[in-house]
Amino acid sequence: MLSTELAYHIRRKMEQKQIDLIEGPEFILKCQSCGRTWKPETEGRKRLPKWYWKCPAGCNEEVGEVVNERVLNVLLIDDDKPLNRTLAAILRSAGYKVVNVYTGAEALEAYGGAAFDAVIVDIRLTDADGIELLRKFRAADPGLGTLMLSGAATLEDAVEALNQGADAFLLKPVEPAELLYRLGTVTGFKRLERELREAESKYDELFAIMHE
Repeated sequence: MLSTELAYHIRRKMEQKQIDLIEGPEFILKCQSCGRTWKPETEGRKRLPKWYWKCPAGCNEEVGEVVNERVLNVLLIDDDKPLNRTLAAILRSAGYKVVNVYTGAEALEAYGGAAFDAVIVDIRLTDADGIELLRKFRAADPGLGTLMLSGAATLEDAVEALNQGADAFLLKPVEPAELLYRLGTVTGFKRLERELREAESKYDELFAIMHE
């Protein structure tokens, strides 16, 4: 049984690929079919390799994956264009639908025209304050997942971002596995919160009908 402490998207991928996690200080995987173990390597890579979840013996190579019920939408805001494109590619390869923009003005325009499950914001943009953008996004949608990025953050920056509702604070350069883990954790919790609110709303409606 997979640990519930793992991010939702990681647990789902492991279930799909029929592999288990060996408990310990390192992230070591075990094939359910042949029992082979391996430690996926991501150091120095800008995106997860295609063979990241593949059993060394090829046991799960042809295993079909369950299609997501709904693709999660992410707004990525960073004025470092090469990094922005790299992070967007990583997220898309992991199954997210990404709108990536480079300025605060573009972010507000994009946010106003679409529904997002999460936003990833650089704390310092050329034309905007990332924390101020965070405030606006959270005011518009308190259930939105929010991650802040920074290349030279101070402790005060991190505290201020978290005080304003950021769900995670990541330092650049961002490791692909860390980015996906954090985003998966945030969107997983937000999904559960949304489902809980919907269930409570349906219960309230049923309770009202029963007492009419």
